[in-house]
Amino acid sequence: MLCFACLLGVDRIAADDFRVLPYLQNPAPEAMTILWFSDSDAPGSVEISPTPGQSSERVSTATLAESLAYPAWEVSTYFDGTPPPPPIQHRVRIDGLAPATEYHFRVQQGESAHEGTFTTAPARGTSDPIRLIFFADSETEPESTGKHTKWLRATDLQTPRTYPLDQTTGLANNLQIILERDPDLLGIAGDLVESGGEQRDWDEFWRHMTDVGGVNLAARVPLIAAPGNHEYYQGPRMAGYDQPGSERSISRWLSYFENPSNYDPSAEGRYYRLDYGPVTLICLDVSNGIPNRSAHDTNFLLLGDDEPGGGHSPGFGEGSRQHAWLRRQLADSQRTSAFTFVFFHHVPYSVGPHGWPAGNGSGRNEQSGVPVRALTPMFHEFGVDALIAGHDEMWERSTLEGEEVLTDGRRRPHTLQVLDVGIAGDGLREPEPGLTNPHQQYLVHTDVPEVWSDGVLMSGGKHYGHLEIDVLPTEAGWQAILKPVHVFPFVDAQGNLQGFERRLYDDIIVLGHVATAINESKTGNAGTHQLQPPYPNPFNDTVLVRFQLASLETVRIEIRDNRGALVRELLDRPLAAGLHTVEWNGREGDGEAAASGMYLISMHAGATRETVEAVLVR
Repeated sequence: MLCFACLLGVDRIAADDFRVLPYLQNPAPEAMTILWFSDSDAPGSVEISPTPGQSSERVSTATLAESLAYPAWEVSTYFDGTPPPPPIQHRVRIDGLAPATEYHFRVQQGESAHEGTFTTAPARGTSDPIRLIFFADSETEPESTGKHTKWLRATDLQTPRTYPLDQTTGLANNLQIILERDPDLLGIAGDLVESGGEQRDWDEFWRHMTDVGGVNLAARVPLIAAPGNHEYYQGPRMAGYDQPGSERSISRWLSYFENPSNYDPSAEGRYYRLDYGPVTLICLDVSNGIPNRSAHDTNFLLLGDDEPGGGHSPGFGEGSRQHAWLRRQLADSQRTSAFTFVFFHHVPYSVGPHGWPAGNGSGRNEQSGVPVRALTPMFHEFGVDALIAGHDEMWERSTLEGEEVLTDGRRRPHTLQVLDVGIAGDGLREPEPGLTNPHQQYLVHTDVPEVWSDGVLMSGGKHYGHLEIDVLPTEAGWQAILKPVHVFPFVDAQGNLQGFERRLYDDIIVLGHVATAINESKTGNAGTHQLQPPYPNPFNDTVLVRFQLASLETVRIEIRDNRGALVRELLDRPLAAGLHTVEWNGREGDGEAAASGMYLISMHAGATRETVEAVLVR
């Protein structure tokens, strides 16, 4: 039996022989890929426990990653003409695993070893809950240390102000919260690095992902990512988006990520589908619309597939290979999945700078997300639940109403959620003057005012964060709970960071799916108000309080101890009919941590009075 440090919740990091520490890719119910990079071309090995099959050891396939060489300007500027050579990529695909099962592994490379743990994806047809986390626009670079982003108030757009945390600290704190939430998957909707052509920016990205307070997050949680415009961008000291340099830039991204095949030889890995339990995740590459410099183009500076002198960035409009592939995947997902989430970089509905139509000059943008709106009718047709994007570096949620076409040809109303989650650790933008988004439902910049006391921010405002999605089984089928998380910094009056904590913006969205009627209804229509069982239960940090309303009603949610004494009131306001969720963070009304024990969660809605029990275990 192998003995692993991670069994004690500790990652053992011995990195001398690793250029990039081991990380997880391409998860499946029966398989997982482990990648790492080294200077040596000697194969490494992976031992796994419990052992699938006859042997616990797998030997890596070692390949020179020529695309990860440092460009000439980095060589002369930072390495005095003698850079490290391109690294060796090591790959091990572990097959024959059991679904939804935890495995421990040990990677040996030369004299160095690294240990970690992962859980395989649940199989279709099972009732395993899953947690997904998404963000966008981390835009890592070494220069982020000491760099503070612009941070304007909604009530004062004229007075210059910068965010109290630098970008490196903001992203690090965000990743720390993500690690503590123990997600099953971490998705990034583009712009992972500042400049895709600068190797130092990629080095910085992997330093963040493989060292979160001494823990290798990427060896615990599989990473999936969509390419953004910055992955195609060579950098300010090179030729921007010119070809063939832009293809050299995106080749770095392709070297780091192993994605399910899309069977498109010219754009393999740039768009793909991943099924995870009851969810289908579809990644698109919308970094370049065709024809160039038209109203359909998302990047006027980039020449792509089927354009003279272009690279292989795929088109996404009607008639393109990606468009035809997407239609096939959505049709299948509609039949087989409880939820379909599509993620890509260019948010199509926004009040940020990329919310202007494609073009040059005032009221236009050369990297607009507006051309992606051409896909909205298809998203409605096949009942896509949510689009997850970035690009405008703000938290904004929009909804679009349309019709889903069921497999038997009948139609039903459909609501498409669109989220910009581009607040990983770079910008925290304000809306563009004069630009409106009629589909907007929530914008942190205007909907979450700052509350100050004696020079200290107490609550509210724009902060770094991410989207957390809990997909939970119910008696009728499934629920997906979309939670807007921000990392609130405790900063004293002198600007010193004292700590940070996970908080939610007041815009939790609940999506429902009735498992016995995939082609009938995605939301149950109960005739009465209902309080559902809390999740998880028992819990040790946060618990979700889920309920359904049959009609518009004022709802009060209370937490009481086992003697009936009020601990905290979570909610007291009118809510529309439908599914709703609030989260209790295990704290009393004064912010103090509640003691371990049994708590009563009660819902008062009109004449309905219902109570459920939840057990807090510290």
